[in-house]
Amino acid sequence: MDKLTIPGDPRLEETIRREAGRLPGQAFIFSGPGDRAAAALFLAAALQCRGEDRPCGACGPCRKVLAGIHPDVTVVRDPDHKNLSMDVLRQVRQDAYLLPNEGAAKVYLFPDCGLLEPKTQNVLLKVLEEGPPYAVFLFCAESAAQLLPTVRSRCVEWTVRGPEAQTEADPRAAELCRLLETGSLPALTAFFTGLETGKVKREELQAVLEDGRQLLTAALLYRSGCGGSAGPGAGLTRRQLSRGADILDEAARQLRFNLNPGHVCGGVCAALARCIRP
Repeated sequence: MDKLTIPGDPRLEETIRREAGRLPGQAFIFSGPGDRAAAALFLAAALQCRGEDRPCGACGPCRKVLAGIHPDVTVVRDPDHKNLSMDVLRQVRQDAYLLPNEGAAKVYLFPDCGLLEPKTQNVLLKVLEEGPPYAVFLFCAESAAQLLPTVRSRCVEWTVRGPEAQTEADPRAAELCRLLETGSLPALTAFFTGLETGKVKREELQAVLEDGRQLLTAALLYRSGCGGSAGPGAGLTRRQLSRGADILDEAARQLRFNLNPGHVCGGVCAALARCIRP
């Protein structure tokens, strides 16, 4: 990799850049079909970056992360065993309590959670729950199910999309924005009820909310005369667009804590209803 990027998933890049200074939690799971290792490296650089737009890719810490020589970013491997051994995990746990050498955080990157057996995962539970605030754990997993529920409950999960996912916004996001324009509370309720009764997957709902936020942000820029697009949502006031984008952003962030999609549907519907109420 010659630069800090997440191939095929600029949306996740934008999310990490936007939240670099207020990232929730100390453990993250990168799952899905995309380049999970690149996404984890991108976050590792953002945590160490000293630039304004993190990760900037140009400062010393970013360059060290990119070159694989940052003293506070450890890629956890075990060349002597097929899977990560108990001794390696115990060493990680012990090292996590030592202060960073030069960075803002000590980052431990697990590039393949398929190498983490259940019994070895248990070694990390205490440090994941009660470890120092500067210790951050990044797990790359084809599926989050590779990790124990007790581990997952202590992590924020992000789905990494692949190049094939580079399509237009989810059509349900555009539909949501158009419903907000109509101001119809029954229609808005029916939209979220349909998602809930259809047992929408957490990743799907997150994509709808994030795409909806992007559409409302573009409409806000347009209404403010700063470019953007007169697409779905442009009929809302600037206050409604700003508040609506914030609501969708916060709901999408909540889903990274593995919350029940049905609960999120109900909460975001109620918040949007208040936003568009005359």
